Amino acid sequence: MTEYDIYTLKIDEEFKNLIPPLSPDERKQLEENLLQDGCREPLCVWNKTILDGHNRYEICTRHQIPFKIAHIFLRSREEAVAWICANQLGRRNITDESRRYLIGKRYKMEQIIGAHNAVGTNQYTRKEVRPKILTEPLFEETACRTRERLGKEYRISHATVDKYGIYANAIDSLSRVDPELAPKILSGQIKISQENILELSRLSPSDIRRVSAELTEGDAGYSGTRNIVPKRKKAKKQDYLLLPEISVKNMPAYDPDAEILSLVFTIPSWISSIERTRSSADFTEVSSNARHRLENELSRLQSTVDAVLTAVKEEI
Repeated sequence: MTEYDIYTLKIDEEFKNLIPPLSPDERKQLEENLLQDGCREPLCVWNKTILDGHNRYEICTRHQIPFKIAHIFLRSREEAVAWICANQLGRRNITDESRRYLIGKRYKMEQIIGAHNAVGTNQYTRKEVRPKILTEPLFEETACRTRERLGKEYRISHATVDKYGIYANAIDSLSRVDPELAPKILSGQIKISQENILELSRLSPSDIRRVSAELTEGDAGYSGTRNIVPKRKKAKKQDYLLLPEISVKNMPAYDPDAEILSLVFTIPSWISSIERTRSSADFTEVSSNARHRLENELSRLQSTVDAVLTAVKEEI
């Protein structure tokens, strides 16, 4: 472990959002304990980024309380997310909503880790194992093993693990549209069923924000939110024959944010792929042809990003 002043630690918002926030009373008690007894538990850190101990870090730096660092050895961002989820699931003071989300999030991350390991990159060493071609059946095979393992660990069925994975994806989708909504759902402040969360995540960004405002303003339980979230009507076969012809008069309302938000939702997957490659690839062993192609594509991406940023700033 290392003294805190050697490193400037980083806070990753995605990592921080995986950790249920403290209530005002809990935060006050933590601050009093740290001031009286010091920071006894080390902050868990990966790649100079805090995995566990965000509240202690903020309080300790504000009051200049010394603390220790425990370095966690991980190979990728997916492993970091899975580690945080597993660590938080070991705590007792999490809500049922947070527990479902963390199990689902861990499941989705470990699916990716398992698939990557299956094609040749071992998560604990840079040595190559037997290479395989990544196909959809292989990904499903690793997912099946992950479901079985997590089901046994958390004493739930394999199907429930799968449902929690879908639940986690829906929460993440809502968070990208309205960052304040997901914490309120996971903390239990807003009572909404898993079915309604899935329905809500399928709405357009403008409708999600509208429903979010209604949910936040109201004080309804599950029965109340059931009436706020609109249900999709299942179309019958004969309904397709009655659909009106699309014209200028009955086209959907124009949403100026739709195109931009579509891009916003896509970019995190690019960042994750780039970070994963940077963390796991050994560039000293990569062929010059592969390096040259990567350099060209990254230059194209950078030029495109610069052009979009310039356009955004000019409009502002």
